[in-house]
Amino acid sequence: MVSVAPQEADRLRALRSLGIVGSMPEPQFDAICRTACALFAVPIALVSLVEADEQWFKARCGLDLERTSREIAFCSYAILSDEVMVVEDAAEDPRFADNPMVAGKPHIRFYAGAPLTLEPGLHVGTLCLKDTVPRSLSAAQRDQLRDLAAIVVAQLRLHKAEREIGEREERYRLAAHATKDAIWDWDLVLDRIEWSDSAQVLFGCAAGEARATGAEWMKRIHPEDRQRAAGTIDRVIDGSEAHYAGEYRFRRGDGTYAQVLDRGFVIRSEAGAAIRMVGALHDVTERRKSEAALRASEERLRLALRAGRMVAWERDLTTGLATRSDNALELLGIGSGPISYLLDGVHPEDRAHVENFSAYGGSLDAVEFRYRPPTGPQMWLCMRAEQAEPHRIVGITFDITDRKEAEAQLWRTANHDPLTGLPNRALFQDRFRVALGEADRAGTSVCLILIDIDDFKDVNDTLGHDAGDAMLKEMGARLSELIRPCDTVARLGGDEFAVIVVAPFGLAEAAAFAQRVIERLRQPFRYQGRPLASKASIGIAAYPDHHRLPDELMKDADIALYRAKSAGRNRMTVYTPEMRALTERRVAIAGELQEALARRQIIPFYQPKVCLATGRIVGFEALARWQHPSEGVLAPGYFGSAFEDPELAQAIGRCIIRHVAADMRAWLDCGLDFGRVAVNLSSAEFHQPDLAEAMLDVLAAAGVPPCRLEVEVTETVFLGRGSDCVAGILGRFHESGAIVALDDFGTGYASLTHLKQFPVDHIKIDQSFVRGLEQDGDDAAIVAAVIGLGRALKTQVTAEGVERQGQAQRLRAMGCDFAQGYLYAKPMIGSRIPWLVRHWREHIDTAWPIARGAC
Repeated sequence: MVSVAPQEADRLRALRSLGIVGSMPEPQFDAICRTACALFAVPIALVSLVEADEQWFKARCGLDLERTSREIAFCSYAILSDEVMVVEDAAEDPRFADNPMVAGKPHIRFYAGAPLTLEPGLHVGTLCLKDTVPRSLSAAQRDQLRDLAAIVVAQLRLHKAEREIGEREERYRLAAHATKDAIWDWDLVLDRIEWSDSAQVLFGCAAGEARATGAEWMKRIHPEDRQRAAGTIDRVIDGSEAHYAGEYRFRRGDGTYAQVLDRGFVIRSEAGAAIRMVGALHDVTERRKSEAALRASEERLRLALRAGRMVAWERDLTTGLATRSDNALELLGIGSGPISYLLDGVHPEDRAHVENFSAYGGSLDAVEFRYRPPTGPQMWLCMRAEQAEPHRIVGITFDITDRKEAEAQLWRTANHDPLTGLPNRALFQDRFRVALGEADRAGTSVCLILIDIDDFKDVNDTLGHDAGDAMLKEMGARLSELIRPCDTVARLGGDEFAVIVVAPFGLAEAAAFAQRVIERLRQPFRYQGRPLASKASIGIAAYPDHHRLPDELMKDADIALYRAKSAGRNRMTVYTPEMRALTERRVAIAGELQEALARRQIIPFYQPKVCLATGRIVGFEALARWQHPSEGVLAPGYFGSAFEDPELAQAIGRCIIRHVAADMRAWLDCGLDFGRVAVNLSSAEFHQPDLAEAMLDVLAAAGVPPCRLEVEVTETVFLGRGSDCVAGILGRFHESGAIVALDDFGTGYASLTHLKQFPVDHIKIDQSFVRGLEQDGDDAAIVAAVIGLGRALKTQVTAEGVERQGQAQRLRAMGCDFAQGYLYAKPMIGSRIPWLVRHWREHIDTAWPIARGAC
């Protein structure tokens, strides 16, 4: 049961007083519905009048129904409020979900209705919109719908006025016996005016007023019109004007005023003197009200068109001429005339669509196109139309420039990086797929170049994110300078960029381009008065040289980029299939190693360090081993790639130090003199500023003094991304009593600088020099130089990889302090160390007789 308004009886009286329900179609109402469909891009628009039990459609567009029951009418709800009622999805609204107009044809989902208000609170119906898909209505569109509803109300009032005029005129005709005018005869000599009997009928003149003077006549004219009317009469009497005609307000007998049209003529004597005037008053009050209502309606429509930046038009298909609304000149810079007026300003790429549409616009068809008026910038227009008659189409053209610009801005925001303005990952992927598709069809190539700024985090950490942003923008600008118009450069995120290079360039050209990028980035730019330079690692893959699918090519280029970084950065690497195999093996090993850590399969093995002078054990080096359940004990040669993963390297380091601390505690409890145990620290572990404290805490928890610990680092630690923390970490170890050893000495860069800058207590000669000590004079010279350097710096020196007695003899003769290698013992599990230390004399006598006396 539908609710009714408190003023339902008054509302129905007001509706029925219009005398319009059941009347014939009228073009002005139909035109409003067509305009509403075009303006709001909906398939259905209706002028609905709600009677007691039904709703009846005075005009309809897009719906082949004349009436429905009130119970299923959306408008029954819309007339209960002064506001526009909007139902965005009727299927989700409990009031309408089961409505047969929703559940069945025409399957209404969207409704918007503006009430038709005759008087405050009296809504006789609605101007409503309907659609078969859910949608919404903006505040501006609601205002436009209200304006069109006001035009409908004006037309309803005009219909009523015209009907009442017709009825009144008929009554007057019957009452006055066809006398439509109040005839008057003015004797100018006697100043007496006589009125016909119809004056009483038309204006309510009393019987005694049938005779009056000119002054009395003037008193009945509205004060604001009196002087003008009197002046006109005077000019006719004195002969200045030949005929008398005037329009003014004339007071009726009840005190109200009628709008009258007064016409007359002067009768003159033979001498030419004006002696009489004869004329008639026509009551045009209702006609003028109707005309005013029509003008108001037209003005509302004009304002609605102007506010909506719309031009209404119709085209005669036989002549090709288009009649356009008055605001066409303001909006489009053209008036009515041939269709060529419009086509001349249409963008060449859109002209064919507009020509076809203008020739025949099917119901609710639409076309969007670019248009440049004779003066002014280019704009976007939308044209909608329907065929009103076989040779006539009517439509509306409106400005959608703001909407198009908003859509373009949304597209730019969704597809471009806000910092650099370059295409983002989403747009890059689209363009990459398009480029690969075109290359596949043409049999050409596409190269993918991935670029990553080296040490970008250091810039952010030391100079701030503003400096990092400036570097990223400069990177984007320089890459954009280097590419061709047919190529694409994009920012994928963070400090990673990508370039798509298309035919005719191939791998060779892409590699040359990458070298130009590296060289260009080396050139510094200024930021806040200081120079900044950047380096980059680059990976390259190509279609069809490597893979054919975009995701696989991305993996290829990423693998090549990883290889460039692991090889030292600031370089370019082209993908090869072998790289993928190595990468897949590295990923697989990393996964297995995670499980191995969880199962406590990563343990330290220990290799002794021996004093070359005495032959005694002075300490051990803890070496990571993997007790694989099926492969046996595996050395880092198998799983060393895992140390390139910072999280995994740190996890291994934490595992090893816990094992080493536990083993040392057990040895101490046995009264074993094992010297110091050296633990290797990877570059990744130095990303932890609290590394020294964490390791020393593990020792303290196990009751092992720091003087039992030696930490070994390679020179890559000083050059890595965690290098800012190295000095503080090594200094903390040194202060605690632990000693610092520089491993693989001589194989890296700037070793002497590191010996000077960092608290290095121990130097280890790399086994590559020890291996050729007996045969290669250069190796012997290098070993001698390192031993001499250690002696000068009062730093202990250990030679690694000693496997032959001859090497040990040469090292002892050169003054080397310690040796380590298979000559003495292979790395062994911690549980074997007590036996080895206790039986070392027997072991050394067997393994190395030369040292027998020294022990």
